[in-house]
Amino acid sequence: MPDARQNIVVVGGGGAGAPTARQLSAKLDPSKYNLIVITARPYFAHLVGSIRASVTSEGNFAEQILMPYDKLFIKGNGKIVVGQVTSVTDQGSEGGYVTLASGEKVDYSVLILTPGSIWDGPVAIPNTKPETLKWFGDWRTQFEKANDILLVGGGSVGVEFAGEIKDLSPTKKVTIIHSQKQLLNGAYPDKFRKDVERRLQLRGVHLILGDYAPEDAATNPEKTVTTRNGKELHPDLVISCRGPRPNTSFIASSLGAETLNASGFVKIAPTFQLKSHPRIFAAGDITDLKEQKQVGKYRWHAPVVAANVLSVLEGKTPSKFYKGSTEMIVITIGKNGGAAYFGFLWGLMFGDWISSLLKSKNLMIGIVRSALGLEASD
Repeated sequence: MPDARQNIVVVGGGGAGAPTARQLSAKLDPSKYNLIVITARPYFAHLVGSIRASVTSEGNFAEQILMPYDKLFIKGNGKIVVGQVTSVTDQGSEGGYVTLASGEKVDYSVLILTPGSIWDGPVAIPNTKPETLKWFGDWRTQFEKANDILLVGGGSVGVEFAGEIKDLSPTKKVTIIHSQKQLLNGAYPDKFRKDVERRLQLRGVHLILGDYAPEDAATNPEKTVTTRNGKELHPDLVISCRGPRPNTSFIASSLGAETLNASGFVKIAPTFQLKSHPRIFAAGDITDLKEQKQVGKYRWHAPVVAANVLSVLEGKTPSKFYKGSTEMIVITIGKNGGAAYFGFLWGLMFGDWISSLLKSKNLMIGIVRSALGLEASD
């Protein structure tokens, strides 16, 4: 007999999709609803740890950050489908279907889009575990061989790469080039950005601020990199640490360019619904929310999405609104250092000890495993 249950489909099993699916699995009646997570990878990738995993084998983080989905669903109420969604067809009040790269179509009553971001450089890991482990190993070889490394982009990714490389070998020359006059971006106060700069300089990291490297600097075989301001650099290895791009091209081609803003983010209501598609929700990196894109915030997206999905299924108007989050960040600078900012009160700043305790030492592996229903590692 055909399955008469309604499909609740989550596209993407990452930092927003996984917690949303886990919450829904605890609330959906399995006799009425079939919860499906479609993900390109058959494992959860804790991307926060990919920087260290690509620089050093110490701590075996390459293995640790690739986590199984076998405990994701509460009481097994859900299933994983490995595949890549290439299009979405909205058929109105009854839902619609998504089409996979394989040609398979999966019907949905409600759809939650959490496909994440598209990265460059070592963080752009492949989809299978063997390929990913090889990927990290190949990058580690490159970092080991290089003596002069240029990091293009001075956001948190560039800062964390610099710290990991200096842990690997303090004698390696590491340079960050960043388009702004200070590291990071204006979401954080100048005093914090200056503090991060100071900590990097204490580690011997060279900074070129207010300047640009060519777009193809990381892929151009030429050894000389000439910045926009005319500075010549001669690195052995160039790493793109620019911010990621929202993985939304399939959404625009399916639902119309008007679903995205000028930067490619999905326009959503405070309920996380797409404004012209009430049975489609979006969360995580791809949303147009005026907040920094950080996986730590998405645990607050998940309960709002889950509650409003249930309202839609019950024929009610979604009434739970997302009210935003306070800006905060913990940046590792090697495994024993870092800088943290919490936008409470007057803006709280912390250094090595707090940063190491919260993130730098173990990269939050235990916290993430627990959130996936797995036993926390030491």
